[in-house]
Parts: sequence; structure tokens; C-alpha cells
Amino acid sequence: MPRSVPDVDTSHRAGLGPRNDAALPTALTSPNEFSRSWRILLAAGLGITCGITAVPIYTIGAFVGPLAQANGWTRGAIQLAVVFCYLTLIVAGPFAGQLADRFGARRVALVSVLGLSAAVLSSLVLAQTLAGLYTAYALIGILGAGTSPVVWTRAVSGWFQVNRGLALGVALMGTGIFATLGPKYVTSAIEMCGWQCGYGALGVLPLILVLPAALFWFHERSGATATTGAVTVSDGMDVRQALRTRRFWIIATTFLVFSTGISGFIANFIPMLTDTGLSPGVAASYAGFIGIAVMVGRLTAGVLLDRVSTPVLSAAVMLLPTVGLMMGAAELASPVLLAVLIGFAGGAEFDLVAYMTARYFGLKHYGRLYGLLFSPIIAGAAFGPMLFGFGFERYGSYLSVLAACGVAFALASVAQLALGDIRPIHRRR
Repeated sequence: MPRSVPDVDTSHRAGLGPRNDAALPTALTSPNEFSRSWRILLAAGLGITCGITAVPIYTIGAFVGPLAQANGWTRGAIQLAVVFCYLTLIVAGPFAGQLADRFGARRVALVSVLGLSAAVLSSLVLAQTLAGLYTAYALIGILGAGTSPVVWTRAVSGWFQVNRGLALGVALMGTGIFATLGPKYVTSAIEMCGWQCGYGALGVLPLILVLPAALFWFHERSGATATTGAVTVSDGMDVRQALRTRRFWIIATTFLVFSTGISGFIANFIPMLTDTGLSPGVAASYAGFIGIAVMVGRLTAGVLLDRVSTPVLSAAVMLLPTVGLMMGAAELASPVLLAVLIGFAGGAEFDLVAYMTARYFGLKHYGRLYGLLFSPIIAGAAFGPMLFGFGFERYGSYLSVLAACGVAFALASVAQLALGDIRPIHRRR
């Protein structure tokens, strides 16, 4: 009979509780980190803003209408392009991380910024056919894999130790910044001279904003991997033990459902609103509220995780979109409300999974376990937009799809309570 695996709550031993700042070098303490390393943080933030986790998902909605009108393609067929992007990213992402470990994050980031730009610009030629569109998005996933947070946060983690969590939160806000400004930027370009202008404007963005910052400011701290302070990774479950727990499968399943609904909504928000009679420009402005809410959700979740029961917080986050739908946003009468609730929930998503991995399973095999739990999120991001698109084609509107999402979010919320409580690590005074 297999040996039962105890729940892990080793924060006091695994470096998750209050740090012993006396064990850290004076040069690494609080304010000095930001005054010394703000350029690295800014470069990483720009890289994430214009990187692979932001560009495809937050702009595909702006291209749906123009591509459908120009070529007669269905919305579901166009949204399928995101699936090709994320499926290739699932394969190329870990490889990019290995290259960063071997050759350094700076080299991988510089090459991949160029690759992402080239892949997006290839859409000008390839997107004349559906097969070409899928090929272009597959190239975005492959060539842009090195612009993922895995690469950028590697350097940030080396430069920030006392304020590592805050620094990572600031850098990861880049996706929210792009979600706020990206749709309007791309939509404006499309309105000027068609979808080709949209891809052209999107393709040059990494070259203008990211490449100079990465070239002059982004580099890893020498000997960063050897400096661990008071943190130890000796406690925790291995992969086999974690896979035997109900917690692993609850997290994997519920966040697959959650990610599918969130990504499907974000990718289709602009066409949802244009169907109600709004102009693409106004719809894109409403979509900007998603990005603002993503940033707020990401920082708020980080602050609350150490103060509130983890399952209760996760359940509340997953219930927010359902609350928005029940308050009348299902008819898109309150687009700002639904955009804010969806964006806030989506922003908290990454924080929750990372935190749960460390708290429930420990740090000993954190990388592998977090990778396994992150895969369902990527899969949801890949298939959510397509499912929304095909749902529209089947029912003639998005209302049935939104209603199904509301029920799914509510069930996922209830399931979080079955994870079992873990008390907050510490409370700031």
C-alpha cells in the first residue's frame, strides 16, 4: 500500500516565512536594491510588456473583425491561430529556459526579441490564407519563447532578494500594461490602413521599446545563483508524491477551466462589444480596463496571500466573473464592470498558482511542479479563444458561452474550498 503523503506547510523551514535579514549582505537590503537595479527591472518590465505572454492574446480580438471581413473566415477559425501559438510555446518555452540557464538570460532575450518581431511581421505576408495565419502564430510561439517571464524574471530574481516578490510583481505588471494600451494601439493602426498596418505596428514595437533597453540595461548579476540568503529548498514533496494528492489535481483542473474562460473572454471582448453596435475604437477603449484590472489584481493578490486563507482567496477570485455576469454584464450592458472583474481575476491567477505550489508542495521540486501546474493554464489560454469563437458560430451570440463560463467559474470556486486551509505565513504590522 502506498505511503500516505502529509500536507506540506514548511514555510518556516523552506524560506517562505519572515526572512532573517541579518543573514543577507548589507548591499542587498531593501531600498538599495531598487536604487541599484531599477534599470534591470525596467528592461524586464518592458520585455514582459511586449513579450509572448501579452502580444498574441491581447491583440487577436482586434484582428478578428478585419480578417473575417477581408477573407470571409469565421471567428472561430481566426481564433484558432492562438492555439498554434501557445501549443508551440509549450514546447519552446522550457527550451528557452534551458538556454537561459546555459548562455544567460540576456543573450536569449536579445535573440528572442528579434525573433518575436520577425514572426509578427511575417503575418504581413503569411496571413493571406488561414494556413499562413496559423503558421505565423506558430512562429510567434517558437521565436518569441525567449521573451516569456521565465527569461526576464531570472535576472530580476538575481538582482532582488529582500524585495524579490515586489520586484517580480512590478515586472509582471507588464502584461497588464499591454492589455491596457495594446488593443487601442493595434486598433488605431488597423483603422488607418487595414489589418496589415496592425501587424506592422505590432511587429516593430519590440524593436523600438524592448531591444534598446535589453541591449544597454538588461544583464544578470554575477554570482546571483550562489546567493540564497536564508532561503533553503530542502523541504517539500517530489513529483510522484505531489501527483498522489488531491490538491494537485484540484489545482490543475480548476485552473484549466478558469484559464479557458478568462482567455476566451479577453480575446473576444472587442468583437463582443462591436456586436452591440460600438465602434472598434470605443470597444478597444473598454478593453483597456482589463489591463488596468490585471495590474491591480496581480499586486493585490500578492499582498493578500500572506494575510488571507489561500483557498478562500482563490475561491473569491474565481467567483468574481460570475458575480459580474449575475449583475447584468452578461448582456454586455456593463462592459466596464465585466472587464474589471475578469481582468482582476486573470491578474491574480499566476500569483495564486505560484503561491499554492510553494505552500502546498514545498520548494524542493518547485520548478518541476510549478511547470506541471502552469501547463493547464497555457492550454486554457490556447483553446479558450477558439471555443468562444466556435460558440459564437454555433449560437449566433456570446451569451450562451458567457452563461456556461459563469457556471464553470462558480463550480471551480467551490472546489477551491476542498484544498484545505493553510494559515497565512505572516502578517505585516
